[in-house]
Amino acid sequence: MSEVSTKTNGNGNIEQTQASNVAHAPNTGGLDSLSYPELSLRSFRDEAEIHAISSALKHTGWNRKRAAQLLSISYRGLLYKIRRHNLAPPAEPT
Repeated sequence: MSEVSTKTNGNGNIEQTQASNVAHAPNTGGLDSLSYPELSLRSFRDEAEIHAISSALKHTGWNRKRAAQLLSISYRGLLYKIRRHNLAPPAEPT
């Protein structure tokens, strides 16, 4: 059930507001954001992107031009994503 209240604003106009007796909580789909902070579309996309880029780079021996072709993205786009995700080639033993 809802309650309607009437009041006069500073201009002398009457305003009506409707308040509900039911508290509305945001719909989290049953997931508590405190217990699942890593669950988000962005984090899943980033993880998939990192996996795909890492696999392509490993497959091509870190040949970025060929990796970009495998991934069907531009070379510059690949360079941007490598920097964004802080990917680095494996360290070679000395």
